[in-house]
Amino acid sequence: MRKMWIVIKREYAQVVKKKSFLIGIFLTPAIMALMMVVPALLAMKKPAGTEKVAIIDLDGQQLGERFAEAIKKYKLDDSSPAYQVTGIYNASPDDSLQLFSLKRDLDSLIQSKDLRCYMIIGQSAESRDSIILVAKSFSFRTSNRFERVISDILSGLRLEKSNINLDVDSVLHLTRKVALIEQSPGGKERDFMTIYIGGLVFVMLIFMTAIGYGQVLMRSVIEEKNSRIMEVLVSSVSAFQLMAGKIVGLGMASLTQVAVWIVIGVGIYSFRSDLNIRGDIAGMVFNPVFILFFIIFMILGYIMYSTLFALIGSICNSDKEAQNYIFPITMALLLPVFLAMYVIQEPDSPVVITLSLIPFFTPTMMIMRLNILSGDAFSLSNPIVIEAILGVLITLLTTIAVIWVTAKVFRVGILMYGKRPTFPELVKWIRY
Repeated sequence: MRKMWIVIKREYAQVVKKKSFLIGIFLTPAIMALMMVVPALLAMKKPAGTEKVAIIDLDGQQLGERFAEAIKKYKLDDSSPAYQVTGIYNASPDDSLQLFSLKRDLDSLIQSKDLRCYMIIGQSAESRDSIILVAKSFSFRTSNRFERVISDILSGLRLEKSNINLDVDSVLHLTRKVALIEQSPGGKERDFMTIYIGGLVFVMLIFMTAIGYGQVLMRSVIEEKNSRIMEVLVSSVSAFQLMAGKIVGLGMASLTQVAVWIVIGVGIYSFRSDLNIRGDIAGMVFNPVFILFFIIFMILGYIMYSTLFALIGSICNSDKEAQNYIFPITMALLLPVFLAMYVIQEPDSPVVITLSLIPFFTPTMMIMRLNILSGDAFSLSNPIVIEAILGVLITLLTTIAVIWVTAKVFRVGILMYGKRPTFPELVKWIRY
C-alpha cells in the first residue's frame, strides 16, 4: 500500500506542479464559458443597419403594398426602420420573360450586397400559400417576422372573402400560418438542415484528418525521441528532412483518403439520376467551386496543423505533456461548429469574415461560409471566391512561417530529454 501511495503522489505531483495545469484551471472554464456565451450572444445580435428588401407581386391584390406597410413596425435600437422596401414590382404571372428579368436583376443586387433579400408573392397566394423568400443567407429573426406578417395579411384576405358564419375549423384554416419557401439567388431551394449538417460534415472531415494524422505524427516523434531512435535517424538525414518526410508521408495517406472520396463522388455523380438525390444536397456535393476549395483547405490545414503537432512532439517527452498543447488546436479547428448558427444566418458579417481570414481558423471557417455562399461556377464577381482565394494565400504564407519556426525548434528539441524547454529557450532555438 505504501509503495502504491508513493506512485500516486508522484503521478499527482507530476501533473499539478506544472504551470500548464495551473493555467488550465482558469483557462479551460473561461474557454468553455466563451463557447457557450459567445454563440448565444451572436445569435441574438441585431442587424447593424436597415436591411433592404424588394417584393415581386404576382397576385395582383396589392399584397406587396400591405406587406411593405406592415413591416414598418419593426425598428432598430436607434428607432430607424429594420427593413426598407426598395421596390414593389407588380408583374403578370403569365409573363415569364418579365419575371425572369426581374429575378435576374434582383439576384445581382443580392450578390453585390445592395439588397438583402426579396419576396415573391405568387398568384392566388391566399389559397396556394405560394410565398418565396430569396436570399444568400437566412436570418431566423427576419424569416419568422416575414412569415408572421404575410400570414396575418393572407388570413385577413381570406376572412374578407368568406362568410362570417363559419365553424372553428374553417376559421383556423383561413388563418393558417404560411411557411416561407427559402431560395438562394438563381432559384435553388435551400433547406436549413441541409446547409447546417452539410457544413458540419465537411468541417469534421478537415478536423478528423488534421487531428487524427497530426496526433499520429506527434506520438511518432515522442516515441522515437524517448527510445533514442531519433539519434540514429538524424545521423543519416537532416532534422528538416526527417520532419518533412514524416509530414509528407502521412500527408500522402491523407491524400489517398481524399482520392478515394473523389472516386466515390464521381461514381455517385455518374448515377445521380438513378439515386434520386435531392437538389439542394446535389448542389453542395457536386459543386465544383466548393469541392475544389475544400480539397485545397484540407491539404493546407493538414500541413499547417501537422507541422504544429511535430513541434509539440519535439518539445514534449510524453503524451501527457503534449495534451496541454492539443486543446488550443482542437478549439481552433472546431470554432465553426460552435458558431454554426450565427455563420449560417450571417455568413457575410464583419465578425465572420474576419474570423475566416485568421489563418488558424481559415480552413474550417471558410468551408462553412463556402457551403452557404459559393456559386456553381468560378466568378471573381462573387465576393466569397475572392475571400476564399485570399484565405488560401494567407493560410499558405502562415504554413510556410510555421514550417520555418518548427524546423528551427525541431532540430534541437528532438535531441533534448528530461525537462521541457521554457518559452525563452524556444526563442533562443529559433534565433540560433
